Amino acid sequence: RAWLGGSSFRPLLSVHSRPFQSSTTAVSAIPRHKMFRALKWLVAPIALGGAAVIGGSSKASGECTAMGKGLCTVAAAEGCRDGHEGVSAEEVAAWADKGWQEGDAFDSHIHVWGDGEGGFPYDNPPPDALKPVCDAEKFIASALKAGVTGALIVQPINYKFDHSYVTSVIKKYPKFFKGMALANPSIPAPQAESYLKTLKQDGYVALRFNPYLWTGSMADESGKAIYAKAGDLGMSVGVMCFKGLSQHMQDIRTLLDHSPKTQLIIDHWGFFRQPATGGQDPSTQISEEAWQDLLSLSKYPQVHVKLSALFRVSGDAPPYTDLAPRLSDLLEHYGAERLMWGSDYPYALANGGYCPSVETMRGWKLSDSQAVALGGKTAAKLFSAR
Repeated sequence: RAWLGGSSFRPLLSVHSRPFQSSTTAVSAIPRHKMFRALKWLVAPIALGGAAVIGGSSKASGECTAMGKGLCTVAAAEGCRDGHEGVSAEEVAAWADKGWQEGDAFDSHIHVWGDGEGGFPYDNPPPDALKPVCDAEKFIASALKAGVTGALIVQPINYKFDHSYVTSVIKKYPKFFKGMALANPSIPAPQAESYLKTLKQDGYVALRFNPYLWTGSMADESGKAIYAKAGDLGMSVGVMCFKGLSQHMQDIRTLLDHSPKTQLIIDHWGFFRQPATGGQDPSTQISEEAWQDLLSLSKYPQVHVKLSALFRVSGDAPPYTDLAPRLSDLLEHYGAERLMWGSDYPYALANGGYCPSVETMRGWKLSDSQAVALGGKTAAKLFSAR
């Protein structure tokens, strides 16, 4: 119903253990532009079972492109295809100019960077294998092939506090990209407001707290000032607990209590598998303490969770079926309206590709409203993607 725009239509996706049902009469009455988006979400095979069963690979059926214009294009007609090759500059520009709309996929977590030259030098070079494949245009080309119509760029550590490359990208493609800046712990508390206003003017809608950049607590006076002013300005704050969530719980609770109006986002399922090098690394282990800490934060209505970097937290190959009970837990505690899918591009490229993340998300067994929220609406609302 969320996709089709009216309670009179029979849902195309059921939350129960039965195939989806359709009504010929009802479907024939659906406006064509709404049908495009509904079909785009149905191109992946739907795994039957519990409310959070994770599906398999998705190969589209039907001929969506024959229906005319709309967002249901290459990804729906041919299935998600990894890589940026074969997409022209004109196609990149046209896709970036479409803008996200409800029912579309929005990637809540990507990084992009240049080649380290041309006025955008690295502070810390990226892995050699990823250096040539991760600029903004290559991501948009990959997103076109996957049917993703918007993304949040998280400032990469490669540039540290130099936001000039990401700023240039946001300004070039304002309908497609939103920005999450990297918080600078050296900003004095009295300068927090002017610091954030400058970032906001440059197109940043959110801020990332990396606790490992602080010499002490990220809930120090500077951290609390930046966090609170971010809330005043409508900027959400993401927390990157790369070495595990539990060690940062005291700081997180301090920040939450200090400024309840600031929206806080926990990255990558709370990094409950450590080290965060990829779940198929045999040296990784699940921390149930971290998982319970993540669930406990749901009591704060301003806390959200990114279902991002699936390869970091799953011990399985795509479609990451071992995450099914974790997804069920998060849906029960947070609800889909506080969850958002993300890929962790370009690191996903080195861990199976971009499409496995997109297809896994589209294969999750969800209700209509859950799929729309988790697949894009939650992120779009937080990051002002409309």
